[in-house]
Amino acid sequence: MINKVNSIQNSNIHSYSCFQSSNQVKKGFRTYRYHNIDKPTTGDRIRAMSGAVIGTLLPLAYFAKKQNGTINSFKNLFNIQYNLKEMVSITAGTIIGGVTLGMLGESRQKCKKKINEGVFQFMNSFMPAIFVSGFLKLSKNKKMMNNPLLKSAGVFASLCSGMYIGAKVSNFITDPKNIHPDRKLNMKDAAANIDDLIGALVLAKFPVADNLNVEKVLPVIYTWCGYRAGQNS
Repeated sequence: MINKVNSIQNSNIHSYSCFQSSNQVKKGFRTYRYHNIDKPTTGDRIRAMSGAVIGTLLPLAYFAKKQNGTINSFKNLFNIQYNLKEMVSITAGTIIGGVTLGMLGESRQKCKKKINEGVFQFMNSFMPAIFVSGFLKLSKNKKMMNNPLLKSAGVFASLCSGMYIGAKVSNFITDPKNIHPDRKLNMKDAAANIDDLIGALVLAKFPVADNLNVEKVLPVIYTWCGYRAGQNS
């Protein structure tokens, strides 16, 4: 009789073990949607942040010296004039740095994940900047489009379009045969696009950008993008 009860209990355990808890379901969904495998370790974070910082400082130093002739202090790195070339170069530098150091000691599969995430983060920054720059060039000589309200609406629409196209392009580059689920934008990705919003204000020469010197925080946000790409696993 006891053996029979134990057999029933064991049967129930095996029968219900296939049902996942809500936390397991959520974790599986996040893994499927955002292409994460494991939670980043402290080492992952340190390497990614170190690479992102180095990748940001190198192009900053280059442009600071090119524009000002010399670098007298650390503050000079944050006093450069931003155009599309500077934004794209620093974005590329920080992501390459974060991904390169983030891949040290990792498996081939994780390295591929980091490279794919690097492509995604770059496109997430690059495409909105391109769209905004294109819009500003097209509207530059159109008097109607220089209306502050219309200009703001056009910049916002360009940002959103750039984010959407950037995600599509990055998914095509990293998975041209569409074997895996697409990497989706999430709230952290959208938050990272504040660099594009600030960049748009700078490129569009809105008074608020000049008065608040908002471009000084761009290197910090670019570094965050490189860190995110490098610590992804």
